[in-house]
Formats: sequence, structure tokens, C-alpha cells
Amino acid sequence: MTYGICSDVHLHNWSAFSRINEYGLNSRLVHILNEIRLAAEATKRAGGKTLYITGDLFHVRGSVAPSVLNPTIDLFTTLTREQGLVVRILAGNHDLESRDSNALSNACESLRTIPGIEVISTPALFHDDRVVMVPWYDRLDDVRQHIGECLAELVHQSEAVNAWTLMLHAPVDDVIAGLPNHGFQAAELAAYGFKQVFCGHYHNHKYFPGDVFSVGATTHQTWNDVGTRAGYLIVTDSGVAFHPSQAPRYMDFDICWDDATAAEYCRGNYVRLRLGEATSDEISHYRSRLEALGALGTFVQAIPLARSAVPSRRTQVASAPTLRESISQWIRDHSTEGEALEALCHDILTEAEAIRL
Repeated sequence: MTYGICSDVHLHNWSAFSRINEYGLNSRLVHILNEIRLAAEATKRAGGKTLYITGDLFHVRGSVAPSVLNPTIDLFTTLTREQGLVVRILAGNHDLESRDSNALSNACESLRTIPGIEVISTPALFHDDRVVMVPWYDRLDDVRQHIGECLAELVHQSEAVNAWTLMLHAPVDDVIAGLPNHGFQAAELAAYGFKQVFCGHYHNHKYFPGDVFSVGATTHQTWNDVGTRAGYLIVTDSGVAFHPSQAPRYMDFDICWDDATAAEYCRGNYVRLRLGEATSDEISHYRSRLEALGALGTFVQAIPLARSAVPSRRTQVASAPTLRESISQWIRDHSTEGEALEALCHDILTEAEAIRL
């Protein structure tokens, strides 16, 4: 039994570091579509017939631009007609206009008329690969209820649960360092007794004991993805293989890197250098340095300082906290709402980062 898995694709006309190519397509959208294509080709080479997408195919909730939808239709038509793959697309929270998954509010349903595309807006069992798929529900207790109903159906069909795999779109704790815990514990998911569990939602590939996996995003999408593992999975009877994304990554520059290491990490990627106070000349110097090292896009984050103020500089040119880190610290210092407010603010900031100006 062999198949591929992508997750958290977030097809979108991303604005940061993008350009419009000769075909009128957003360059970062093209990077993501190419990664899906690579995952499909790897699935075929491994002998698989199905590519699973465990949620968040699209990015903007409740709205998919034609310039995003049309190339997506073209790609999936190619994958199904020319490569003969079946593509099963699970509803994630970003695909939905509603809080909970249903066909009417799921943007992925726009692809269901393509032969070979199966859109999962409600829990479903697939006997060919022995896969249970549970889409996004806002409350974890609702997810638990649907998993329980699927388990009951397997028992009713005299199926061995430990021969089946669970795929869902839901938060799993300890996938992202520093993110408040408000999701499933991996041990709880393992305790259901499935052969394997694959979760979409958080943008980092990670393995947990009990064969529970956070699939991770298909590509890096924002500065929040720095340090995370993005790519796709190939699942066979012999195990799960992670294939890292070939698309540009978001990187934080480390001033301790030597020239060779800096060139290796900067080349073809989006690179951020965080400073304290810096003059415009210093900022320009560092930006030119990153470009010379091959960075595809650069962001020098600094507190502007006039040239005349250099002798009285209050801080050295050094690392400064990100906006996301500053928000988290403010909430910890001033709010009693805690983790729930921090998670909400991070979601809002992620939405803001995706706005195309």
C-alpha cells in the first residue's frame, strides 16, 4: 500500500517577494503548485495511485481568486488525466467559509467536477488504502465524536482498526515550539489504535511515538515558518519518508555563520536579518550583503537611527524581537486570557501577513 501526502498547501497570490511571470501567474503560487506536482510524481514513482491532501489546499477563507483557482484546476486535471492519480482533498479550516466543515462552505468543492478528484467535506472511509479522513471541526470534542463514529463503523464492518490509517485536520500539541497547547496530545491520537495518524494544520513536520505524524506544510509561507520542516510524505508498507520542499524557504540570518555557510543558507531563500538600532546606511549595507550571498528576497528589521545619533546609540546592532514575539510577551505581561488570546492573535497576524497589497 503506497500513497503520497501533502498538507497545508495554502494556494494564494502571496505578495511578499512575489512577481508576476510571463504567463500572468504569481511566482510564489507557481512554487507551491510545482511542489504538489513533485509530490504527485514521487507518488507515481513509488508505485502509488493516490495523493492525499490533509487540509488547507487554499489560503483565504471564504474566497478563492480566479487567478488561483484556474491554475489549480489545470494542475489537478493534469495529475488525474495524464498521470492517472486519484487526489483526495480533506477540508481544512482555511478552505471553509464556516467554522465547521460542510460541502456548501468548502472552497475545495469547486474541484469535485474533475474526474479523479475526491473532496472530503464530511468524515469518510476509503477501503482501497484503508484510510479514515476527518475534516476540520472547530471544537476538539466534535472531532473526537466523529473519530468515534468512524471507529464504530469499522467495528460494524468487522474491520481491524490497527490496519487502518487516520488522516485529519486538527491541532496537535508540541508541533511548533513556543505555541500554546490547545490541541490534541499525540498520545490521545495514538490511543485510538490506528496503524498511523497523519495530521494537517500546524506547519512543521514532526513524528511522535505511536506513529502519529504532523504532516507539515508543503512549502514555507511566512516568517512564522522559519525553522520548520516543509515538504511532502511518501507512505509505503516499509515506512514513512519525508521529502523536504524544493521551494524557497524563510530563513533568519545568523551573524555567526562563515561566508560559505551564509551563502549555503541564503542562496535562493527569503532571508531576514534582525537588528537593534541601525542607520539607513547600515541597513542598505546589510541588505546588499544578503543579496550578494544569493538571497531571493531580503528583510532587514531594524529601529531607524539617524547618522548623527550613532555615537549615542542605545543598543548594539543585534537581534530584536519579532512582532509575533512582542505580541506574545505583551499578552503574558498584561492579559489574563492567556493561551487562547495568544493563539487568536497569532491567527490574525498570519491572515494579515497574507494580504496582497
